[in-house]
Amino acid sequence: MSTDAVPPVDGEVGPRLRQLREQKQLSARQVAELAGLTPAYLSRLENGRVSPTVATLARLVSAMGETMATLFTEPPGETQPVVRRGDRHLLRSRGVLDSQVTPGWAKRLEILESLVEPGQGSSKRLHSHPGEEECVLVLEGELDLYLRTERHHLEVGDSATFDSRTPHRWRNPSGSQPARVLWIITPASY
Repeated sequence: MSTDAVPPVDGEVGPRLRQLREQKQLSARQVAELAGLTPAYLSRLENGRVSPTVATLARLVSAMGETMATLFTEPPGETQPVVRRGDRHLLRSRGVLDSQVTPGWAKRLEILESLVEPGQGSSKRLHSHPGEEECVLVLEGELDLYLRTERHHLEVGDSATFDSRTPHRWRNPSGSQPARVLWIITPASY
C-alpha cells in the first residue's frame, strides 16, 4: 500500500509514522538512531502512548528521508483547488494541532493553521528544515518566536518572516490562553 494514499488517522501521527517507516523498509532501531531517539520512545510514539514535539517529529521524518509534508500527502491524482475546513488534514503533536489549509498536492506553497495550547510549542531545542521562507501570523493569543538566540514576542496581528533554514523554535507563552497562528512556508517542504 502506498503511503500517499493514507493521511494521518484522525490527526494521530504515530500510526502514520509507523506506516511510513515500514513502507521505507526501515527498522524502528534504525529510525530512532538516525533521529537521536531511543527505540522504546519510537515504539511508544507509534503506538499512540506519547505525543512528540514538532521538532522531534521533524527529526523523525527527516531520518526517513522525508519532510513533514509527507504526513499530509493526499492520494495521487487529487488536485482539487478547494479545501473545506472539515476536510483539512490534521496532525497532532504535543500540545499543537496543525490543520493543513493548502491542498496536499501544492508544491510551491504550504499554509498550516496551528492551535497551540498554553505553554506548548515546537520544542526547547532550536530546529531548522528545508525550504526558503517561512512566515508566521498570530490570529489569536500570543507566540514567542526564537530565531537563533533572539526572542520575538508576537501578539494578534503580528507576523514574522524568516529563512526556514535559520535555527528556530516557538512557543505559546500564555499560561491560560491558546494561540491560533498561520504558518506560510515556501516551497511546501515542511
